[in-house]
Amino acid sequence: MDIVKQGYNTTHLNSNIRILRKGMRISQEELANRIGLNRGNIASYENGTAEPKICNLLKLSHLFDVSIVYLTQVDLRNEETLRAAREASRKNPNFHTDESLQSYLQRANELEQVIDGLSTCCRYKLKMVGGEMSKEMQIVAMHFEELYDTAQALLNEHRSLLNHFGNGKK
Repeated sequence: MDIVKQGYNTTHLNSNIRILRKGMRISQEELANRIGLNRGNIASYENGTAEPKICNLLKLSHLFDVSIVYLTQVDLRNEETLRAAREASRKNPNFHTDESLQSYLQRANELEQVIDGLSTCCRYKLKMVGGEMSKEMQIVAMHFEELYDTAQALLNEHRSLLNHFGNGKK
């Protein structure tokens, strides 16, 4: 039974969060604590007035033991559908496998090397120009540093998310 095609509808997220939370017999407050949010966030998700960021959607998916696809696109009110969704999610855990996680971490490391290489090249060029930098060149250098810092922060968040799922799985 292909339950994704059968029940496709992206409006199921809010009701599924409520259904799965109640199925676990936990309050909005307890769910919020488990995934690092506040009760108001969960209430907003369940009311449909807000949608979780991808990192929180991943945490919910992991906690409820269903893939993001099933959490967002399939009506999980029926116990048989929920059981099938969990079984399908376990058979195809996507990036939750250790091998996939390692692949994403490896790509993050390679990307960091590229970014560091660009930074080294930029700093070398700036050193060669010396004190003769025009105002425009100073602005470019400043923006490059800001982009470099942002890229590093994103890489760190990416690794943190991968480590969260890698450690949460074991």
